[in-house]
Amino acid sequence: MPRAFTETEETAIREQLRRKGLALFAAQGVTKTSVEQITQSVGIAKGSFYKFYGSKELLFFELLEDAQNEIRSPLLDAEEKNRAHLEKLLHQMFRAVLNNPLIHFMGRESELLAISRKVPAEVLIQHQQDDQKFLDQMIARWNTRTETPDRDQVAACITLFMLSCLNQDFIGERLAPYAEDIVVTDLANCFFAADSST
Repeated sequence: MPRAFTETEETAIREQLRRKGLALFAAQGVTKTSVEQITQSVGIAKGSFYKFYGSKELLFFELLEDAQNEIRSPLLDAEEKNRAHLEKLLHQMFRAVLNNPLIHFMGRESELLAISRKVPAEVLIQHQQDDQKFLDQMIARWNTRTETPDRDQVAACITLFMLSCLNQDFIGERLAPYAEDIVVTDLANCFFAADSST
């Protein structure tokens, strides 16, 4: 039976689990990372892990959501509201997604299956609701058109944006910059007239 930890110890251990888990997941993904690897690197018993997280997949998912929120936040916090600034932020977001290994592992079917099997349904539903909330906030923040953009159109553009980020190998080095420009332009077109720079 895992020993009891003080509140201070629990806070420190949770932070270590997140830090060490992030390093391991970034290097090898959720399916190849074991709870034992995480707990050994933190210096706690395997059974103690479950005081903090119901599964390694739940830890991965928490870290993934943190990364996603950090990448998205500049789009909602921007003070400027013009097309050039939005496109600049979208290019930065594209680079951030490209450089985030956790998001890339989510592009693999085996990782998605592992997450969907082990993360509780209510957590996945909340994640979907948070995605919808972000979509609504983005539309409210950036729309300059007389009519509000169709949510499904914006969602489709964001999906294509993410697929382009996750499939750079398939797109190829020569075509990748063009693909990035296309998805950024298409997403900006949801909120600004195509010929608008402001």
